[in-house]
Amino acid sequence: VYRRSAELVLQGQDFYNVEAWLPFIYPPFAVLLSIPFALLGIIGSQVVWLIANGLMVMALVYRLGFKDWRLSIISTAAILLIEPMRRTLGFGQVNIFLMCLVAFDLLPGPRVLGSRRRLLPEGWLTGIATAIKLTPAIFAVYLFLVGRVKSAIVAFISFLAVTVIGWVVLPGPSATFWGRLIAGDSGLNPGLKYYTNQSIIGSYIRFTGENPDKIPLGGIVLAALVCVIGVGAAVLWHRLGHVSLAVCITAVTALLASPISWSHHFVWILPLALVLMTDVKLPDFLRFSGLVFSVWVMYAPFMQFPDTAVPGAPGDELQYTLSQKLIDAGSVILGLLFFAVAICFALAERRRQGLPWLPLTLREHEVAPGTQTPPASTGTTAD
Repeated sequence: VYRRSAELVLQGQDFYNVEAWLPFIYPPFAVLLSIPFALLGIIGSQVVWLIANGLMVMALVYRLGFKDWRLSIISTAAILLIEPMRRTLGFGQVNIFLMCLVAFDLLPGPRVLGSRRRLLPEGWLTGIATAIKLTPAIFAVYLFLVGRVKSAIVAFISFLAVTVIGWVVLPGPSATFWGRLIAGDSGLNPGLKYYTNQSIIGSYIRFTGENPDKIPLGGIVLAALVCVIGVGAAVLWHRLGHVSLAVCITAVTALLASPISWSHHFVWILPLALVLMTDVKLPDFLRFSGLVFSVWVMYAPFMQFPDTAVPGAPGDELQYTLSQKLIDAGSVILGLLFFAVAICFALAERRRQGLPWLPLTLREHEVAPGTQTPPASTGTTAD
């Protein structure tokens, strides 16, 4: 999809209105980043993309504090054993790349290049990720709510800057994409009911049997509630000093609330699992509930169901039995349970510290002893 669209750009043709099974649904700036792969050819693109993604996974594991043989073992195991990682690489998808842009921007930890000083302010990589695929915009909301207002503004400016580049270089396609989006057409391929769509909207359609060709109002309401619950949990844990956990919870929130979140989009399960395993200051039951969710997503039991997209395949998602629907909704159910446990333990910890049960202002920056970051008001991320 990326190479085809880039080739059409080089030929001066429209890459949005094409007769193709898989359309290009990203903002115009994203196609500009695909042009080198159109020039490389298919084999060269595959080799370069696989190597680049493998290095990104290793850099992410390094950021989370692993070095030497542990870095190699964890990175290799993640690529071979975690279903979302395997499928992302198999499809040539952009999920790992987007995750790492945000992770390198917001997660505390050592940097690959060894520098303890940022070359550019926090938020700029998140803005670029948002310009490639709009869902990372939720991290700007998270930054604002935890008091990192400057970082949220930087993310917005970064997004705006590269989007303007897309407008200047590709004015026609930009007008097409943003015009459709404003009119309510997100360009999502018609697969809301498909069993690998692990968002709450996908589960809602499979349970209710509503029209799978459009997003139902009930699904939108549930997605909004997921955003409130998930971002709320992230803000509470950030205010308690657990920044890495908060960032990962925000990512899972975006995945569960997005209209379409294919199973291979859940690559954020890798940093979430590593944070839960290494942050021994977290309550045991919170770690347990998060790891149960992580293992479920890593294995993805629903992938054992017949692929209904294959011509002649038996079955239809709307005809699933109750047990099949529950298994298919496992990511949503376990993810929401994890959010609920996270909120309960965060509120209990705030009460233990004598804090109000909710942060009263954006300027409340309490940090528990021995936690990962300095007060959020500094706008920095600890190395």
